[in-house]
Amino acid sequence: MSLLSNPPSSPSHDFSGSLQEDGKGFSNNSTNVQNAERKHQLQSYLMDLDGIDLAEDDEDRMFAQLSVDTVYASYAAAQNRVRQYTQLLVLLKREEELWAQRVEKARYVLPEYKSRWMPDCQES
Repeated sequence: MSLLSNPPSSPSHDFSGSLQEDGKGFSNNSTNVQNAERKHQLQSYLMDLDGIDLAEDDEDRMFAQLSVDTVYASYAAAQNRVRQYTQLLVLLKREEELWAQRVEKARYVLPEYKSRWMPDCQES
């Protein structure tokens, strides 16, 4: 019987009958055939999965782009907060300096008065 006259109908065709040689090596050959069938099924399954991945590729790309955009937006927001806090710190420092000037002026109004609020005037 020629292989061309009766081709296998599916990839999972049972080849174990043609591999038997007087009972020698049958179980080893059968295991090899089963492993080959499993490997083929796994490859077919993975190819199907790849097809699903290709169908969702645009969605995956968009998700990745949006995730990257979110990271950049969060970074920009953090930079903006740092800028705002830095400006606030400058304003607070100016206010502190203005109050320090007022304290100096107040010392001249009553030079003998020792305020309890001044750290250098506290008793040790």
